[in-house]
Amino acid sequence: MNTTIYLIRHSTRLSTQRIDEYNNNDSTTLKREKIILSVSGEKRAETLANEAELQNIDKIYASNCVRTLQTAKYMMEKQNLNITLDKRFDERVIGQSNNNSVPNWFTKQFIDENYKTIGGESQKEVQLRMFDGLSEVLHNNQGKRIAIFSHGLAISFLLLKWCKLINVNENKEITLEFNNKIIYNKRLNSPEVFKLLFDEKNNPISITYIPFNDIKFDDFELHEK
Repeated sequence: MNTTIYLIRHSTRLSTQRIDEYNNNDSTTLKREKIILSVSGEKRAETLANEAELQNIDKIYASNCVRTLQTAKYMMEKQNLNITLDKRFDERVIGQSNNNSVPNWFTKQFIDENYKTIGGESQKEVQLRMFDGLSEVLHNNQGKRIAIFSHGLAISFLLLKWCKLINVNENKEITLEFNNKIIYNKRLNSPEVFKLLFDEKNNPISITYIPFNDIKFDDFELHEK
């Protein structure tokens, strides 16, 4: 029996431009984990939970970040489901910013699986933990429909385990191919949904991008993660 996995990028987060200052000793990673959804992000998350494609879910998982749980809560409420939080589905640890020394860091992290900033994670490291988490989910939920709420880079890096990277550019647009077919060719926005179908041996049968016409995107420059 096939297992269906929906990899869902969280809805639009509150821009850090709206925060004047942090009067605490939180690490950069912890600050990012605490970021909440914006008002429009809450509306999009609620719309997402009502999409026909995402009904009849058996189990919900999410990263350890506030914005994924806030996105998932509408699906939880609508389908009367609880959630499992798993740090393996967290976003890539960015580390120290190095835009000045490596201005093309976004493209470099896709092209070089071992590239990472100081204190950050590489594509390979993120992919390994994401796949470890996914493998456990597949093992425990054979034949079911599962939703995993995660993050843009983390999901992209996991998809590269099976997909071929055709192109990536400085505008943060990526082109992915699975089984000689282009499945994605644009810039990631929030939320986004990928549908993965696995066979009984947990091999991917299909990977597709699921667009929703009733979710409008107009804020690329404000919300990047």
